[in-house]
Amino acid sequence: MGLGNNEGGKFISIVGGRFCIRVPEGTAGAETRTNKLGKLVTEKYYDNFTAKLVGLKVTDGNYGKQWEFSFQDGGEVYKLQLGYTNSFAKNILKMLPNADLSKEMKISPQTKVEADGTKKSSVFINQDGKALKHAYTKDAPNGLPPMEQLTVKGVQVWDDTKQMIFLEQMVNDTIIPKLGGVAPVASEPVKDSLDQAVEELQAGAEDINPEDIPF
Repeated sequence: MGLGNNEGGKFISIVGGRFCIRVPEGTAGAETRTNKLGKLVTEKYYDNFTAKLVGLKVTDGNYGKQWEFSFQDGGEVYKLQLGYTNSFAKNILKMLPNADLSKEMKISPQTKVEADGTKKSSVFINQDGKALKHAYTKDAPNGLPPMEQLTVKGVQVWDDTKQMIFLEQMVNDTIIPKLGGVAPVASEPVKDSLDQAVEELQAGAEDINPEDIPF
């Protein structure tokens, strides 16, 4: 089974730098807590996930746009849902051009807090025992636009609109055709199926990765 601790569910998310799935109360190794939406939930956490990418699209629900990555492990398909500008999602997208999409990949998320209090989210993807590198970096952007600093109501903010347009187009042009005829990326209305993803959105999960900011 793809999830690191050998137990899983269909919908997964990333919470606190680890994969998270909802499980029935009383499940061995699970944790129960009250989430930020005031709901009592039982979850299991995993450090990594191994499966083959078979689908990728953008959905548009009540809490905004999300990426939905579909991974297959044996006969089971798992759906990883991440906020549209979430750092984990962007890191995965930047590595996909260097991935062999005919093979499984091992994905390991990580979140750490820098000395200045900045939260940095990153993802490591391994195939055949080797770590994949980003196809787009600050030193070699390969067409990826830099983030732009805008002034909104007198406050300077970093905007990644052009980056996301570029990454969506890249997925449509170079990733989707390799996934066996899965429909192209398109925003479509869906019912939010995982409220921990909503919790991540409300908690500011779309943190700015310092690696994305031009200096």
